[in-house]
Amino acid sequence: MELLRKLEKRKLERLEKDAELRKVVERVFDHSTLLSLYDLLKRQVIVEFHGVVSAGKEANIFSALDPSGQYLAVKIYRIATADFKRKFEYISADPRFHGLRRDRRAVVYAWVTREFKNLQRAQEAGVSAPKPVAFSKNILVMEFVGEEGIPYPRMVDQPPEDPRTTFELVVENMGKLYRKGELVHSDLSEYNILLTPAPVFIDFSMATDIANPAAEGLLKRDVEKILNYFSRFKIDLPSGERLLSKIRGHADPC
Repeated sequence: MELLRKLEKRKLERLEKDAELRKVVERVFDHSTLLSLYDLLKRQVIVEFHGVVSAGKEANIFSALDPSGQYLAVKIYRIATADFKRKFEYISADPRFHGLRRDRRAVVYAWVTREFKNLQRAQEAGVSAPKPVAFSKNILVMEFVGEEGIPYPRMVDQPPEDPRTTFELVVENMGKLYRKGELVHSDLSEYNILLTPAPVFIDFSMATDIANPAAEGLLKRDVEKILNYFSRFKIDLPSGERLLSKIRGHADPC
């Protein structure tokens, strides 16, 4: 897609008059998102914008290039289709975002800010996760986990070659995230783990501070999903309670 190249050459107000680009703009971006993309371009965060890597109900992920030619993942949340009520209820329970205005656009922007901060904390804790690069309103830019613009497979799509080692690495990352990052992923499953072949956690949009009263329940849910997935392989697994204790740092290795 040559959209961002043309953005650089034209004044923004002329863009919507360009018949060739208007179809692309209307299909993928609203005006506010276009302004945010232009902001990222001016800041030299991205220099080329490529196609869709994955499409979800509330956000699309595109590939892009930075000035050094490295691939980036650009996650764009759609304002109009965002589940505003669910997002507001969820993020307002996070101690970091008390006092958030009950406004659709403000909630989506806060959602992106929180995901960026979650990725920062995951990185600082040594968790295998995409490195956050930048954000602008409803757009999050992060490290691309893949090769030549092709993402590594999700664990749900390609089972691990060594389930036992992969399980141990997943648990190790859960522990780092909880104890050092003081976060619970809150949506961890085979759908949000890429295999490189080592596991990499993705989609930190639901991750919440352990000070959130709901955090322990969300951690238990993550543990249940991980145990359920790995139970299909012929490996010994700990009980849910023992795994929870290990993640909190109170048990011997699994």
